[in-house]
Amino acid sequence: MKELYATIDLGSNSFHMLTAALEFNEIKILDSTSEKVMLAEGLSKRDGITAEAKERGLSCIERFAQRLESIPRKNIRIVGTNTLRAAVNSDPFINQLELLLGDISIDIISGIEEARLIFLGVSHTWSSIRPDARKLVIDIGGGSTEFIIGKTFSLKRAESLRMGCVAFRRFFENDKITKRCFDKAERAAEVELGNILSEFKPKQWSDVIGSAGTFKAIEQLSIAQGLTEEGITFSSLMAIRDRLLAFDTMTDIELDGLKDLRKRTIVPGVAIAMAIFKLLKIDIMHISRGGLREGILYDLIGRGHAEDIRERSIAAISKRYGQHNNRIKLNRRVALRFLENIQLKETIGISRKNRRFLLWAASCSQIGLSISHSQYQNHSAYLIQNSELHGFTIKERAILAAIVKNHRRKIKLSTFEQLGFDAQSVDALKPVILILRLCFIVTQNGKKNNCKAINLSVNENKLRVSVSRHWVDRHPLIFDSISRETKYWQNIDIDFKIKIND
Repeated sequence: MKELYATIDLGSNSFHMLTAALEFNEIKILDSTSEKVMLAEGLSKRDGITAEAKERGLSCIERFAQRLESIPRKNIRIVGTNTLRAAVNSDPFINQLELLLGDISIDIISGIEEARLIFLGVSHTWSSIRPDARKLVIDIGGGSTEFIIGKTFSLKRAESLRMGCVAFRRFFENDKITKRCFDKAERAAEVELGNILSEFKPKQWSDVIGSAGTFKAIEQLSIAQGLTEEGITFSSLMAIRDRLLAFDTMTDIELDGLKDLRKRTIVPGVAIAMAIFKLLKIDIMHISRGGLREGILYDLIGRGHAEDIRERSIAAISKRYGQHNNRIKLNRRVALRFLENIQLKETIGISRKNRRFLLWAASCSQIGLSISHSQYQNHSAYLIQNSELHGFTIKERAILAAIVKNHRRKIKLSTFEQLGFDAQSVDALKPVILILRLCFIVTQNGKKNNCKAINLSVNENKLRVSVSRHWVDRHPLIFDSISRETKYWQNIDIDFKIKIND
C-alpha cells in the first residue's frame, strides 16, 4: 500500500514543494514544484519581511495547501530557513502561514541543520564513480549559503554563511549591473568565506557538488552557452560573468539557458559563486538535482520507518558531556515504567511527541554536571539550547531545554508560555515533568528501586503519587525526596499529594 508524503521548503528565494509515495520501501517522487517568492527581497533588520513579500508567500502557500489535503498530516513536514530565522517579524507571518495550512506546523531550522538536510538530499540523489570519496557540497540559497564536507551519508563538517542570491541584490541598486557593483558583491562574499577557510581546505575533499537552485541555473547557462557539457568550471563561470556584465540591468538580460524567473538573482548568485570558486580553489563542480527538500523528505521518512537522527544527537551530546551510558539506560527504563504506571484524565494525555521529549530529557538532563553540580539543571538546559543537535528544530531545542531546566528544584511553567505554549499545551507537559522529576529522585542511587510499585495520577491541577507502606520502609531517603516535591508543585498552585497504602 502506498504512503503519501510531502515536504515544503520555505526558502528566502523560492518556496519548494515535493510530493512522494513510499511503496515496498521504495520512494517515488510524484511531483516537484516551486514558486519564486523572494521572501528576502527588501528584508531589513528594523522592519523585517516586507508586506509585498508576505503577500507573495501567503498566496503561494494557499495554493500549496490544496495539494496537501489528500496527504496524512503526520507525513508532511514544512521547514523555514534563513529569512524566517532572521526576520524580526517572522513569528506573526509564520502564524498566518500556519492558519492557511490548517493543523500543520512550520519548523524553523538552524543553518547547520539546513546544511545537514541538504547533504542528506544530495547523498540520496547524486551518484559518483567514487561513492566512497569525500565530497564538498555547497548550496547558494536566497539568504544563506551552506557548506558541507562528508562521505557517503556521514557528515563531517558543516557551516552556514549569511550570503545569498536574494540578500546580495542589495549591491545592485535598482537592478543595475555594473562591474563595480559586481566586485562589491564578490568581495562581500569573500569576507564571509574568510570565516571558514581554515576549516574548508581543498585537500579535505575529492569531489565538489553544487546543490540545485543557483548552481543548477549556472550549469544550465554554461551548457546553453556552449561552455560546458555538464557541471560548472571556473573558466565557464568567468565567461558567464563577462556575458552578464554586458547588460545594463537585470531585466535586460537575454541569454540562452536562463529562465525569466532567474534574471533578478543570477548576477548576485554568480558573484557569490565566483568568490567560492576562487577562495576554495575549485576547478570543476558537479551538480546534484537533489537538495534541501529531498533531504527533508528522506529525514521525515527515516523518522517513521528507520532511524530518527535526533536519537543519535541526544546520544552524542550525552556522551560529549560525560553522561554514562548505563545511567542513560536506567533513566529511560524508569521513565518508561512511570509512563506505564500513570493514570491520566481523558482530557490530559501524553502525546507521542511528548513521550519522545521525556525520553530525550531523561537521557541528557544531567550533562550540566560537567560544568558544576550547583544548579546543574540550568547548565544542562544551556548546553542543550546552544548546541547544534542534528535533526532538531530551533524550537524543539528550546522545548527540550525548558523541560530539562524543570527536572529538579524550582518549577517554572512560565518558560513554556514564553515559547508560545497555550494553557492546554502546558497542561499536557505536567505529567512529562512529573515523571522526569520522579525518575531522577527514584534513581538517585543508581538503581531502579522497584519503581513499578509507584503509581501516578494526573487530573487537571491535581497530582497524586501512591506507594505502599512496605516500599516506604525500604526506601526512606527516596520517599523523603518525593515528599519534598510537594512544596515545589504547591508554589505553582498544583495540588500534589502522596498516598501511602497499607
